[in-house]
Amino acid sequence: MAPPASFSLLGTVTPRSAAQLKAAGITSPFSIGGETTDRNFSTYANWRTYLGPLGFPKARVQTGWADVERVRGTYDFAKLDTIVTDMKAQSVEPWFDLVYGNALYSGGGGTGLGAALPSAGSEGRAAWLNFVRATVAHFNTPERKVTEWQIWNEPDLGPNSASVYATFAAQTARAIKEVQPEAKILLGGFTQGVISNNYQYGQTVLTNFANEKGSTVPNADVQVVYHPYNANPDASYSSTFDSFRASAEARGFTIRQGENGAPSASQPEFALNNLPWTEDAQAKWALRRLLGDFRRGIESNLFTLTELHYASAKNLKGILQTGAWSSAAPTYGDQTVQRPKAAYRAVQSLAAIFDSRLTSLFNQGCTLPSGYTIQAYTRLDANDIRRNMLVVWRNNARPGENEATAAINITCTVFQFPRFASNPTLRPRYVDLLTGRVYALTSSTTVVQGASGVTITGLPVYDSPVVLADQGIALFN
Repeated sequence: MAPPASFSLLGTVTPRSAAQLKAAGITSPFSIGGETTDRNFSTYANWRTYLGPLGFPKARVQTGWADVERVRGTYDFAKLDTIVTDMKAQSVEPWFDLVYGNALYSGGGGTGLGAALPSAGSEGRAAWLNFVRATVAHFNTPERKVTEWQIWNEPDLGPNSASVYATFAAQTARAIKEVQPEAKILLGGFTQGVISNNYQYGQTVLTNFANEKGSTVPNADVQVVYHPYNANPDASYSSTFDSFRASAEARGFTIRQGENGAPSASQPEFALNNLPWTEDAQAKWALRRLLGDFRRGIESNLFTLTELHYASAKNLKGILQTGAWSSAAPTYGDQTVQRPKAAYRAVQSLAAIFDSRLTSLFNQGCTLPSGYTIQAYTRLDANDIRRNMLVVWRNNARPGENEATAAINITCTVFQFPRFASNPTLRPRYVDLLTGRVYALTSSTTVVQGASGVTITGLPVYDSPVVLADQGIALFN
C-alpha cells in the first residue's frame, strides 16, 4: 500500500521477543503452532531459532503416543524433552495436544488426523490412559512443566460420535488431574463444524462431558477448543459462533481458538484449498484472524510456524518457507527453513504492539463506511500516562480479493488520543501491520480532536489492518 504524501516514513516496528515480553512482566493471548513433530512432518531443530523472536508467549506441540511408546510400556520422551526445554529457554510456554492412537495395542485407535479413538473397554483405552498419566508425570517437574493439555485433535472429523468422544475426554481429563491437579483441560480441538453445520456435535459433547468429568475437573479449568477455518476470517463470528460460546460459558468453561491459518499459495488439499492465496493474502488473513480473537478476549493459535511436509504434499500454511517437498519418507523432502514469509514479519509487528496492557473500548460512537472493521483500545502506562489506539481494515471479502486502498473518513464521538490532546505536536502515528512501517502524520487536518471526540479524514485503509495510535504504542527503528 502506498501511503499519501502527507505521511512521512519513520521506520519499521521494532520486534519484541517472547523473552522481552516476559521480562517486561506482560503477556498476550497469542500462540503459534509447532505441530506434527511427532510424525516427522516438521523438525523442531529446523525452526527453533524463529520461535522466540516471533514474540508469541505460547506454542502448540503434539505429543504423538505412537512416537513416544514404540515398545509396549516403554516411553521415550527425548524428542519432547528437547522441544520443551528449548521453548522454555526462549520464554515460550508449550501446550500439549495429546494425540493420536497406537497400533501396538488392540483397540489402540488410529494414528493420524480423522482417526478413531482408542476404543472403550479395550486394552488400547487402558494403555492410552497409562500413556497420558506417564506423559503428565514426566512433564510435571519445574524445569519442564506443561500445564495445558488438549485431548485429541478434531475428534468430530473421524468416526467418533459425540457421546463416545465425551466419555473418552472425561476419562482422559480425570487421568490428567490425578497427576497434575492444577492442569488445564482443553476439550475437543473441534473442526469448523461445531460453529456451523455440525453444531449439535459440540453441544452433545459439552453436555455429556460436563456430566461425566467428575469433581476433580472443575469447570473453570476447562477450555473448549475449536478450529474455525474460513476464507474470510471476519465471517467466523456468526450467530452460531455466539451460541457456541454462550453454551460453553454457561457451563463455566471458556473457549479457545486452537488452530487456524491460511496457505501462502493455492493448494489442492488441506483446509482453505483451491483458492488464489498469496504470501500477502496469508499475512492479512493471519492479522485479521488474530485481531478478531484479541478483540473478543479469545486465546488464539496461528497454524503454523513452518511449512509441514506431509506424506501426500506440503502444507503451505507455515509462515516460514521450507525446501522442496518429495514423496521420500521419513522427512518428505527438505524441511529446512529457506526464509520467513511476509506473514512472519506481519505477525511480529502485531506481537510487538498487542499485549495484556491493552483494554478494549466499546461504544465509542465511531462511524465509518460499511464493509470496514474498527477496534478501539486504551493503555495506561507508567506515571498515569494514557495512550489510545484505533485499528481499521476492510472486512467484506477474503484477504487479497479486494486489495484497493481507500481514503476513508471516521468520526468517533466518545474517543480521543490522550497524548495528542495534551500536546498538539504529538500527533498519532500510523502503522501498516502488513509491512511493519510506521508513519508520522504531517498534515494537521488528518486527525482533528474536539471536546470529547475525534474526526479522521482521508485515512488510507485496505484489506489488512492499519493502526492509528498515540505516540509510544508502536516502537520503531
